[in-house]
Amino acid sequence: MFRKIALLGALLVTVPALAQPAPGVRMPPEIGVAYGRLGKAMMAHDAAGVRTVWAEDFVVNSPNNTVIGREDVIGVMEQDFLDYRDFQKHVTFVGEKPEVTVIMGYDTMIPLKGPGAGKQVTRPFTDIWAKRSAGWQLIARQATIAAAK
Repeated sequence: MFRKIALLGALLVTVPALAQPAPGVRMPPEIGVAYGRLGKAMMAHDAAGVRTVWAEDFVVNSPNNTVIGREDVIGVMEQDFLDYRDFQKHVTFVGEKPEVTVIMGYDTMIPLKGPGAGKQVTRPFTDIWAKRSAGWQLIARQATIAAAK
């Protein structure tokens, strides 16, 4: 179980209140607002707030090649395992379609627990957002630690 939690900590999630798009990259306003809500909810360990942004069928690909669902990730968050310092999201690509938007880039942060704890970590990511009846929701995420200094 601890291995699963450690891998989740290495992979996931929080998003800062403001994502930083690269020059020439436009963040869709509704998704930018959703990233802000998600960041605040994650930092507060607010499961209900996270559920408003992550779709019920949200999945994330973990470093051990396991696909993990929304409630598993929220369980780890509620155990106070997903804590970061100096978290920044750098958006390098936004691909918009009418019902799906793909956001790519990299996160930098210092994990306070788990793999890379106390080191500056760079983590490339791909987030897939879908337009649902509740608005834009995150349906899938892939993020892997590329470097830890």
